[in-house]
Amino acid sequence: KAVVSTQSTGTKLVPTRIAFVTALAEAALNGAQAFGPYLGGVLYDKGGFSLAFWVPGVIMVFCVFLEMTVPHVNTLPTVTEDNDAKKVYKDPWIILAAWHCAACQVLLYFHLPTMAPFVERALGEDIVWTGIALLVNTSTIIISAPPLGWLIDKFNPYFFVVFSALILPFLYMFIGPLPYFGIASSKLQLLLVLALLGFFVPMGCTPILLIMFDLYKVRNRGTMSISASNTIVSLYCSCFPLGAVIGSFSAGIVSLYAPFELSTGVLGIIFIFESIFSIVFCWRVVKMKKSSK
Repeated sequence: KAVVSTQSTGTKLVPTRIAFVTALAEAALNGAQAFGPYLGGVLYDKGGFSLAFWVPGVIMVFCVFLEMTVPHVNTLPTVTEDNDAKKVYKDPWIILAAWHCAACQVLLYFHLPTMAPFVERALGEDIVWTGIALLVNTSTIIISAPPLGWLIDKFNPYFFVVFSALILPFLYMFIGPLPYFGIASSKLQLLLVLALLGFFVPMGCTPILLIMFDLYKVRNRGTMSISASNTIVSLYCSCFPLGAVIGSFSAGIVSLYAPFELSTGVLGIIFIFESIFSIVFCWRVVKMKKSSK
């Protein structure tokens, strides 16, 4: 709820920098997920449960007062705009755009549950090294997302979706890597692939909110109400946990029947079809935009 409301407010405060606002929110969320548990552990060691709860609580209270300095923007829809929200969910083009965001998140989460046993078996390292490797992935997202969002706002968002779609499936085949390549697994190879995933997955996800806004305006005579905007933002935000759940859950099931190298490589091959779809999709949307002018 907090993420959706923050995203909705941010896109209305800075309507010309939607991708940048989205990237900042993504970087902040990944930073909290990466460093929150560590800081919680440190606080627990220093003062037990009470300190671990009091410090975040005081920070949250401070943030509430800080948010009072944010300029007021109207994010409340009127009663007459109820049908606009329904239009969002009934539009298959908007749903398909949202799905691509979720599909990219599947790539970001599929390897997480089963990577530690793979690292121990193939590289001879323990779970601590696995945690460091995953921190490289998260750190890349935190560092690269804001400048990437700025570039997406400045240039064509469709280009970034297409470019990431061309790279992601082949990149994911090398996380193991796929056994048929005949390449031995190494620490450098795994760290490099994880770092590149932290760059190319946000490249495929961040422009989607802009594209969803574009689609609604094109298909509704250039207008977008507050209700429609809020609904699109909530749909976009829901794609991240949806992709995470699909990726993590399916990884647990697949790991029972296939090794890490094979399962991730095959997922990369399957993602080629998603990439082809996203390229054709972007081409059709751009064509639709031109014909509506």
